[in-house]
Amino acid sequence: MQIRRVVTGHDGQGKSVFISDACAPRAKDFSDIPGYGFSLVWLGGATCDGDQSTLGGSLLPGAGGSSLLMISLPPDAVMAAPLDPQRAFGEMLEELPGLIECFEAEAPGMHRTPTIDYVVLIEGELWLELDDGEERLVRSGEVVIQNGTRHAWRNKSDKVAKAAVFMQGLVR
Repeated sequence: MQIRRVVTGHDGQGKSVFISDACAPRAKDFSDIPGYGFSLVWLGGATCDGDQSTLGGSLLPGAGGSSLLMISLPPDAVMAAPLDPQRAFGEMLEELPGLIECFEAEAPGMHRTPTIDYVVLIEGELWLELDDGEERLVRSGEVVIQNGTRHAWRNKSDKVAKAAVFMQGLVR
């Protein structure tokens, strides 16, 4: 999922300048799950020490840090039936460090991250499922504030859904 990223900063005299204008450095379209992809647009530390998205490691921001993750989620029927399940799982382990470990093996899709997430649905619709199966439909243009709670995103439609997820790492 390629996303153009324009980054600004300051030169030696404090004047605003363009630092870069290119695709986000960490992105993936999963080969065995058509329509499933992500782009880590930004990952920053608590001290605003620049972009950490190119360093590898966790997709999740550390305590006090922040990130922007763009995601593309295919319909549940596609997610549940990867073309090659073993290879798909291997790709997720490799490409989603920090995030994949938050998912529960015994409850597919359910996860909890140590973040506050501001989720803006850009395209399509998703169902947000919480504990005990309670659900709410979220449509394009709507926003969810996810306060570090256990949840799953369900795409019950027949179209890919896309969202921007702004994450703030919780300070514990």
